[in-house]
Amino acid sequence: MDDEQLLTAVAEILWPDRQDLTCRQHGDEPGHLCLRVSARADLRHVVETLSDRYGDPFGTDRLPPLPLSGEVDWGYVWPFSNRWVALGRSSQGEDAGPALMVALRSTPVAEQLPVETSWLERLVAVTGWMPKTAGQVGWAAVESRLGAPLPSDYKALVETFGPGLFDGFHCVFMPDDLIKSAELEATLGQAAWEPHPPFPAPGGLVPWMGNEHEQSFYWITEGSDPDRWPVYVGGDGPEAGTRFACTATEYLFRHLTDPQHPIPMPVDFRAHWFMDCSGSGELDAAME
Repeated sequence: MDDEQLLTAVAEILWPDRQDLTCRQHGDEPGHLCLRVSARADLRHVVETLSDRYGDPFGTDRLPPLPLSGEVDWGYVWPFSNRWVALGRSSQGEDAGPALMVALRSTPVAEQLPVETSWLERLVAVTGWMPKTAGQVGWAAVESRLGAPLPSDYKALVETFGPGLFDGFHCVFMPDDLIKSAELEATLGQAAWEPHPPFPAPGGLVPWMGNEHEQSFYWITEGSDPDRWPVYVGGDGPEAGTRFACTATEYLFRHLTDPQHPIPMPVDFRAHWFMDCSGSGELDAAME
């Protein structure tokens, strides 16, 4: 199949995620499905398209356990729900050349995690995220620009995950975007935020997350300790929102994993993942 047929086939296998993954090329082995890649395939185009759709891939420095790892040198792996998309190169006889596979991925469910696990550790576990080298942020400068301290769990969340989308849907704002959003919304005046005062007044709303459905997630800046700020989820207007007495990280974890959550996720995925949007993926020379 040509590049576009290959990419279409991958998309159809990934969603809806109900197709049986049994590889006829490897003795009807279940749990993965290999797709034939033309020797004339433009691998750069394939990598760029998969990265546009599913985020930056895991590279050779942090590959998950995958089927056929003894036969194929996997160079790029993308998570999506309960599946991996892996692209690599085989040196095995007739199969020598580029190889692409969709395989099952598994992550622990929320109920399997020890009760003492932190909310951040729970998010890492249920998304199967493999953190990169810890990203350090100049928080003193960020908080000076914002004019307020920020919750410690938000700082750890940003430094652990970086820019991206939880379940390909929720975007936790990076510091620059958070400040820009807060500055923009502060210009809307009191009427836009009844019954809350506009930030930076005490009790004002600071946005920390959004999604493609234009839902907005805030902190209510009550009190001097940001670690005690409640989460507020906007509705049709600020007065129609919902208040949650928890941190942003706890809220995000419960929102993703609790089917009875007051504000449910719009799609019931079989597994959770983090779509990396840091823009760090490049084509390995060995794949060209």
